[in-house]
Amino acid sequence: MTYSTTDSSRTVLVDPQFAVEPRDVVDFLSEFGPYNNRYIPRFPSDWASQLRQHAEELAPKDPVKRQAIFERIRRDAPLCTVPVSWKWDDESSWRNNVQKSVSSDSNPLVVGHGLEPEPFLSWVDALEEIRETRRRSWPFRGSIAEYVESCLPLLLNSPSSYLIDPYIDVFSEAGEMILRSLFGRSKGSRCYSIQVITRRSACNSVIRGNDAPLMTDLEVDALLKRTYEDVLPRNREIRLHLVTEGRVGGDALRLHDRFFLTTYGAINFGQGFFVVKQPQPQQNAYVLDMNHHLALKHAYIDGTARFAERLPRLSTVAYPLHVDSFYCRSST
Repeated sequence: MTYSTTDSSRTVLVDPQFAVEPRDVVDFLSEFGPYNNRYIPRFPSDWASQLRQHAEELAPKDPVKRQAIFERIRRDAPLCTVPVSWKWDDESSWRNNVQKSVSSDSNPLVVGHGLEPEPFLSWVDALEEIRETRRRSWPFRGSIAEYVESCLPLLLNSPSSYLIDPYIDVFSEAGEMILRSLFGRSKGSRCYSIQVITRRSACNSVIRGNDAPLMTDLEVDALLKRTYEDVLPRNREIRLHLVTEGRVGGDALRLHDRFFLTTYGAINFGQGFFVVKQPQPQQNAYVLDMNHHLALKHAYIDGTARFAERLPRLSTVAYPLHVDSFYCRSST
């Protein structure tokens, strides 16, 4: 998994007491998280809580400024981290835990305690490299494994994840493989629901052929349950949303780009999820900025996945004409 820099093999770890002044905390929250596609290992598991405790010692006395920084830590700090299975010793320091858990062969970039960072880097010394290695887009060859790894930090931090692709067929071998892979990697995380947004024409498209009639609601519902009910992990669900698109040039939503979307961030995969791995990448995947992500949430989460709720709509966002939704939950 890529945690921070353009060198995907280099892990970045940060002591939760790395900051010397409030500005250090703000800089950290601006460099990591879903809008930068960079994360640090959640080590220890309450890393964000420890950061807040440390920030209480540094925060300005002005109550408005204090509240602002605490609110940002509460909102953003957990999204800057991803869980890891490394062992943590409560009787030992963060420094010693890191030295025991991280191999020096991986050449990690480690930020130590704010006042005594040695033998690691101080935040000020590490920040320049972190800024220089921002990577919001990267070459995408198209393999399923590569796709899952790219989406993993968003998947693990989000209750629901949305796969948006006009051609994705959840009943194909590749479609089932990617959903199983995502559910397999989400074990122990917050993610309980994976939702797919596509066209009805994508459903069972290989078996039906180009000239066969589209599947009915009853057929889609039955096949979804038959395919996934017995293989879903416990307390997990799949939701399938079939979009009725607007006409070309109209105001209603038309599916085109492929996205992996959550309430916290999104990635655009221009060439689709199921392209056979290519020797050379043909297109870049890229992380969406805050404004673009907000528009996607309105269009696809509020306006498509929650279409039946008829939530308030924005005049600047394209919405589908109609959506038929189906769900399947684990039988165990």
